[in-house]
Amino acid sequence: MSLLKNWKLILATMTVAMFTACAGSSGGSSDEDYDDSDSPAAQKSAPKEHIDENKLKKTEEEAVAITEENHKLRKEIFEAKNKLGISTAPASEE
Repeated sequence: MSLLKNWKLILATMTVAMFTACAGSSGGSSDEDYDDSDSPAAQKSAPKEHIDENKLKKTEEEAVAITEENHKLRKEIFEAKNKLGISTAPASEE
C-alpha cells in the first residue's frame, strides 16, 4: 500500500496524535497548579519605593490629564465617523 492510497488513515493518525499532544501539555498555568513561593525570585522581592503625597498627587494629575485627552480623542473619532457616514454602533459580539 502506498502512502497516497492511505492518506485518510495517515490524516486520522496525525489528528489523534495532535489531540493527544495538546491534551497532555499544560498549555498554561494557574495559581492552583503552580506555586513558586519557594523559588529564589519569589523570595527576593523588589525594593520598596517610598511614595510621598506629592508624588501621589502628581501621578493622579497625570492620570486625569491622560483620561481627559483620551476622552477628547474618542469624541473626535466619533465626530469624524459621523461626518464620513461610518456606523458608530458598538461591534456586536460573535
